[in-house]
Amino acid sequence: MKTNKIKNFLSNCVKGVAIGVSMIIPGFSGGTIAVLMNIYDKLLEAVTGIFKNFKKSILFLLPIIIGAVLGFVGLVVPLEYGLSHIPLIIVSLFVGLIIGGIPFIYKKVQGKENLVSIIVGLCAMALTISLCFIKGGISIDFSSLNVGSFLYLILAGALASIALVAPGISGSMTLMVLGVYTTIITSLKEILSFENLVHNALLLIPLAIGLVVGFFLMSMLMKYLLQKHTTSTYFAILGFIIGSIVTIYYVTITDEQYPVVFDAPNIIFSVITLIVGVVAAFLVEHVASKKARNIEEKEGE
Repeated sequence: MKTNKIKNFLSNCVKGVAIGVSMIIPGFSGGTIAVLMNIYDKLLEAVTGIFKNFKKSILFLLPIIIGAVLGFVGLVVPLEYGLSHIPLIIVSLFVGLIIGGIPFIYKKVQGKENLVSIIVGLCAMALTISLCFIKGGISIDFSSLNVGSFLYLILAGALASIALVAPGISGSMTLMVLGVYTTIITSLKEILSFENLVHNALLLIPLAIGLVVGFFLMSMLMKYLLQKHTTSTYFAILGFIIGSIVTIYYVTITDEQYPVVFDAPNIIFSVITLIVGVVAAFLVEHVASKKARNIEEKEGE
């Protein structure tokens, strides 16, 4: 029994690492990774039920949070290095993982398609892609802080939290549109270097408040939609995820910080990593589905 608990804890830690890593790469969504790893529904249940079933929720969320922090902090440097030198190859691997998981998501609603759900899915896809073409975003000066900037950061955090819950919506892109992405990244780097601690804390605290509040509210909304409008909600999730593939490549290709070189080696290795990602995701999902069926069969005996 203890062995199973340890395995589940470590397994959720690994899934948390994947979510943390996804938050580093512009265009990616932690919600997408949660869906692909088949923990999205359980994650919503744990978050929305944290006050009713505190112990159960915390035991489920804790390893995921630990993993996400470890993934974000531990891999931010190597991933940034990879993105600065071979961005297309790195991004293609993650896109492959997304593509490989799409058929398993579709199975949840296969045979239940209707006109409304298809339209919802197409609208979600269009919304995700449209974020690519919002140039520049809002320009905000955070050099001097006041009540207005404090409230704006809370709002920005709340809106960015949508990306943590809604698969396919990129948190980094949302923050870019709101004009706070660069400020936040600079603040995090300065804090790690022990520079301007007070000023940076005053920037990050309201953002964190907005993230937490928005995350809980969005989790409750998504749980309601999955319960009451299951098919349409899953088609929306599929639309967000498919749209995010376009978004990810667009952001990568147009990113001035990490310019993409379109030569033969880059293109060939990008195709290879894309295929590797697709196959890896398919195999992981296949093994997980087989394991789930075996457990159901044993429980049914």
